[in-house]
Amino acid sequence: MDLFNSLIINFVFLICLYFFFKKKSILIDNTSFSIHKKIGKENNSPILIGGLYLLFLSLFHFKNLTIEIYIILSLICAIGIMSDKNIITGASLRFLFQLLLLFLIVYFGNLNIYDLRIDFLNQILKIRLLNISLTIFCLAILLNGTNFIDGLNGLAVGYFILLLASLIFVMSMNDQIIIKEYNFNFIVILFYSLIFFFVLNIFGKVYMGDSGSYLIATIIGIYLIKFYELNILISPYYIALLLWYPAFENLFSLFRRLIRKNKISKPDNMHLHQLIFRFFRIKKYFNYKMTNSISSIMILLFNIPSFIFASLNIFDTKKLLLILVINISAYCIVYSKIKFFLSNKN
Repeated sequence: MDLFNSLIINFVFLICLYFFFKKKSILIDNTSFSIHKKIGKENNSPILIGGLYLLFLSLFHFKNLTIEIYIILSLICAIGIMSDKNIITGASLRFLFQLLLLFLIVYFGNLNIYDLRIDFLNQILKIRLLNISLTIFCLAILLNGTNFIDGLNGLAVGYFILLLASLIFVMSMNDQIIIKEYNFNFIVILFYSLIFFFVLNIFGKVYMGDSGSYLIATIIGIYLIKFYELNILISPYYIALLLWYPAFENLFSLFRRLIRKNKISKPDNMHLHQLIFRFFRIKKYFNYKMTNSISSIMILLFNIPSFIFASLNIFDTKKLLLILVINISAYCIVYSKIKFFLSNKN
């Protein structure tokens, strides 16, 4: 099946899924379950079909996916749906399920982190148990960080569209740079299929939900580990830079809660995208509905230069680390400035 026909089928499936679930009132977002889901959606009821859409895409287009991994992805989607429906209410229980399923993915997928460009860490990575533990930790950080940033229209989906665009560019580079492709067609199909989803997402019609956030992070995590395995000469910090925002959002949140002695499992509304949303609400630059989408677009625009830079310097660890440090520093500065502004308004 050629690319055009595949995309038409994906588009039709998404539209049918949306209208069917909307008509039957299935997987309607209930913001009362979590305060981090309330931002910008008080007057809206998006459909949480991201997980089912991604399962469909993975089944028909991710050719390297084994039946064991697909079953595990289906279970991750199921946990996300139960979280969306408030069937699994405890964050600790949900996290334990995540760790178990991520362990199975790492085991059956034979996923390894091979090289961090630091000798003593590479020696540690040779210990299989520690390698498995680090891989699971990285996937868990990415998974939950992606779930955090799904709170605004288009933010999570838009970020992964940028990530996929970078991968497509890198794998399509000139002949002087040899990059081994890993399931290139899947990346291209996923890229365009997410754009379909983004159009509905940016207007608040659909959301990834927990199921979609968990799945997109896991699928991309698997892909990037396999891609790096085939292209070990690429700096691992190219991969890190692709994932920095959702990963750092989670790590920063954990650190912030530990410093303030808040429960890690208890959700809050102090993530950067939520502060930016409230900042724009107070300033009244845009109307209520536009503020949600504009907040996402601002964050996405900030990430575009670093994605371009990373795509042009995939082998240069020093430059990639520099951009990573700049991004993290900018995040912390913006966070502190907006938090200070908001605290003075309360």
